[in-house]
Amino acid sequence: MPPKVAFNKNTKFVTIDFEEYIKAENALKNPPKGKTKQGGIGYNSFCVKCNSFLGSSYVPAYKNWAIGGMQLLNQKEEYGLHGYTINEIEPLKVIKHIISMFLAINPEWFLESYPELAAFLNEQETKELPDKFRVFMYLTRAERFRYMPFTTHGNLKTGTTTLCSEIAFPPYGYVITFDFNGKIGYLNEITDFKKFNLNQKTSLNMITYQLPTYMQFPLDYRNETKIESDIDSSLRELEILKRKHLNDKNR
Repeated sequence: MPPKVAFNKNTKFVTIDFEEYIKAENALKNPPKGKTKQGGIGYNSFCVKCNSFLGSSYVPAYKNWAIGGMQLLNQKEEYGLHGYTINEIEPLKVIKHIISMFLAINPEWFLESYPELAAFLNEQETKELPDKFRVFMYLTRAERFRYMPFTTHGNLKTGTTTLCSEIAFPPYGYVITFDFNGKIGYLNEITDFKKFNLNQKTSLNMITYQLPTYMQFPLDYRNETKIESDIDSSLRELEILKRKHLNDKNR
């Protein structure tokens, strides 16, 4: 995930247990050690029949979509808002394959809880993707790959939460949300890809941000400078709290 033909044939990557990752004091400078693997990132999620169906039905369209993004990615920098055109794209097939990747990276209960997603894939001609599902995308070099299964993302400033799952692998990052009615800063919504006919080809005029993924947290697009600043600030606050606790204890 994504398919080998979408630049994932010889991928070298490191797997790190998420619990170990969040325990690290500074996961940017000193990430926990993991196991290095290569040969492409994949999941044992689909049976042979379903895997072949997805490969023949949607992967060729996704390959063209990925090639277009990669050509642009090599020319741009972080946080730029880029306008560009990708020709001869089949949007319905593209979003169906993106949905298949989210089914692959999530546990079995996910498919059981959201059978509408499987129906959207199995019925090739259907455009019926319920409104409770929204799909967003962004360009990314994916400094750290993201394969984040269903999770709750909380915003301490606004007090809001977002149910989502996220994948980031060059040239794109994707987020699928559940019962979410708000906006996600910097991300471009592509849910309307479902409105195209199955074999309809079109030229897409895209306006998309390129975002970094230095940390293994969903919806986190901070650059290295911002992350370092936030870590230093958190460590200072923690030290102040420790000193206050010791002072209170010694009184």
